[in-house]
Amino acid sequence: MELKIFTTFKTIVRTGSFTKAARLLSYTPSTITFHVAQLEKLTGVPLFEKSGQRMILTKAGEELIPYVDEVLAAVKKVKSFQYGIATYQGTLTVGAPESLLCFRLPPLLQRLHAHAPRVDLRLRSLTSRDVVAALSEGQIDVGLAYTIQERDKESLAFWMFEENPVHFYTSVDAAVWCPNFREREMEINEMPLITMPHPGEIRQMADDYLRQRGISFTNMIELRSTQTIINLVENNMGVAPLPDYAVRQRVGLGRLAAAQSDPMIITSYYGIHRNKWRSPAMNLFLEILEEESGLSGGEALLRYGEDADAANRR
Repeated sequence: MELKIFTTFKTIVRTGSFTKAARLLSYTPSTITFHVAQLEKLTGVPLFEKSGQRMILTKAGEELIPYVDEVLAAVKKVKSFQYGIATYQGTLTVGAPESLLCFRLPPLLQRLHAHAPRVDLRLRSLTSRDVVAALSEGQIDVGLAYTIQERDKESLAFWMFEENPVHFYTSVDAAVWCPNFREREMEINEMPLITMPHPGEIRQMADDYLRQRGISFTNMIELRSTQTIINLVENNMGVAPLPDYAVRQRVGLGRLAAAQSDPMIITSYYGIHRNKWRSPAMNLFLEILEEESGLSGGEALLRYGEDADAANRR
């Protein structure tokens, strides 16, 4: 069934004439007659009857008008929907650990906004564990996380985003007398350790590093804001494990320095729910993440729960 027959019917009703409808629609008179015949075949009743030299609506034809209006209105809504999709409208919800949200995502979101200024962004600061839960429950469209664990293998998919070094950082002034973190079996009481509370991948990584070397701190400061941790370190308040990308600018300005320590490497991933409808804005953001990672999204695909080491070997 072609929509043209409904448009032809509506135009005949509006103009009151087969001939005027043909002229307005750029159809031949025979095409107009054919469309009417098709619609009459569909409805099973005559829609027009001859009155003198004119064709007028039958009672059935008059009763059909509101139904044809509904069909044409629905088609118009579908076309409007398609136009909105094509111009990147709607809402995109992204969840990520606070460090990624503050220091890695802003330039990527700026690129998204440049291409899709009408998209409303919803950003959620979550732990990696909560990112996975939010993806599973459909609360976010795209999630970034540091760890992937064994569950929901069939419902979620992740791609590797990047690997980043993590060091212990101090202020430039404190770096002069900061302990050497390559040494073993020592207790540090000159300065507190400033770090995120559990659970947190960078916190866990730092704890493992210190435990393996027998290093402990007399005092500790815990808080959930990476930006505040950096500010405290810069003001000689202590030493903190931080991803290099978060402090690159301050290191360049001579405000922070890496303490003597072996680099720790943290891997980040971006993921989606496999069954979630991907809006154009969501696809665009995934393309930006893929481009930034330098990996092919198709090749780097991880099912949630795959062994991360095995994935990294690909």
